[in-house]
Formats: sequence, C-alpha cells, structure tokens
Amino acid sequence: MKVELLLLLALLLAPMRAANCATEENAMLTDDDKQYLLNLARRTVSWYLADRSIPQPAEDALSDNVKKKLGCFVTLNHRKKGLRGCIGIFERERPLYMNVISRAIAAGQDSRFRADPVTPDELKDIGIEISVLTEPEDLPFTSPEDLMSKLRPMVDGVILQTRYGGSTYLPQVWEHFKSKEEFLSHLCRKHGAPMDSWREDYKNLKVQTYQAIVFGENGYGRKVVGKKGGVAGKKGATLLGTATESSGIPKGGKQIKEGESLAPGSIVTQDSDVVGKD
Repeated sequence: MKVELLLLLALLLAPMRAANCATEENAMLTDDDKQYLLNLARRTVSWYLADRSIPQPAEDALSDNVKKKLGCFVTLNHRKKGLRGCIGIFERERPLYMNVISRAIAAGQDSRFRADPVTPDELKDIGIEISVLTEPEDLPFTSPEDLMSKLRPMVDGVILQTRYGGSTYLPQVWEHFKSKEEFLSHLCRKHGAPMDSWREDYKNLKVQTYQAIVFGENGYGRKVVGKKGGVAGKKGATLLGTATESSGIPKGGKQIKEGESLAPGSIVTQDSDVVGKD
C-alpha cells in the first residue's frame, strides 16, 4: 500500500531555492532534465486546474534520466501567501516524470488548503520546486543522544515514526530550526505525537533518512499555452520552455514574433501575448 507523506514548511514565506544536496540523483540529472521536470510540473498544475486535463508525454522523446524510478516531492510557493501545497511520494514503482505529474496534481489539491484552494489565476504568483529523493534507509541508534549524533542537518531528510503515526521533513527544512532537538520535536508534533516522544519514548521510534536534489523555477510569472497550442499576438511572446526535455532555448528566453506558433504546453512569460487555439 502506497504511503504519501505531506510536508508543511516551517516558514510560509520561504524563498524559492535551487539548493542541491550531494546525491547520485543530482549527478545523473542534467540541467535540461531539471528544466523539463519543472516545465512538466507547471504544465500539469495549469492544465489540471483549468479543466482536469493531464499531460501525456511521449515517453520515447524523454531522456533516460527522467524515466528512472525515483520518488519526489512537488512544492508550490506563493510569492505573498507562502506555501500553497506540497505532496510527495517515496515509492519507486513508477518513472520520475510520472511521479512529478501525480505529485503536481496532488500539490495543487493539498487538503490543508481545502478552504482556500489554489486557483488557475493564482499560478502567475506561484513558483514550483521539486525534490528528487533517494531511497529511505533505516537509521539504527541506541539513545536520543546517539540519534542526534547521526543526523546531518541540511543533508538528511528524516522520516520519524512513533506510536502516534509518522511524518517527514525534507533536508532543506533543517534551515528553519536552531537545533537537532528542535527539529525532532517539531517532527513529532507534525503527526500529533508529544514533542518529547523522540527522547522519552525512543525505544519505540523508527527513523529513516534520505537525501534529495532540490531545484526550482527561477522566479515567478510563468504561464502555460493550452492543449491545442497558440499563436503569438501583436505584442509577441517570450518562450521560456517547451514540452521536451532539451529545448535549446537561450537563457532569458526566446522571442516569438506575431503570428508564430507555440506548441501545446509551452511555458511563456506572464506578459506574453498568446492567442489560444482552443
């Protein structure tokens, strides 16, 4: 049975990051792979919120890297509101790009924001971040002190299970805590356990650690061309990304003149003049 774990960041106004933990996943993901996955996540959220459409990438056009079976988290951060959704999966049963699609949909429907759900119009103020995960490994320890000595801030993500349930924090969440004690206490509280459970009931703890490669969009203000494509209007458009893993688009974007076509799922700047074909 699949277990999906939610991440609630300690600071709701955390800035978008492009921090990287040293993992073999990081070594095997190229810049094009990362950009493709970010474009795919944005295209997925945009299309799903609009009419429940789900992208269906042609797998034979994708790089082998994004087809490897890896877990991930997708996080949506609003420039003013902060966290708007973050859902992950650790299981390695499906290709990474499929997990990015499913987690992007889930992040846009995060139950913690049921009273104030993400809207299509809001996406212009949302930045997307992806964390690709290594497989969790059991962390043996003999005492609370031994546990703390083995944890590596900003390197290890931690899954903590107590008699009350379980929860996780990604490696980058360490930056919001002053000490390992505080980190573990809040991780207990996250799933409803007493904050001192990691110390007072350590014999009944199960701890696993994992690492992540974290990458995000460079800023906000991106929008997605619809499922039938589009055409640049009188003001033209700036193309930032496409539906392929290697777009060859120069840094800063590619200028699209009036009348030129834009492929379905293309990522453009918010001020781009695009006439949809829908």
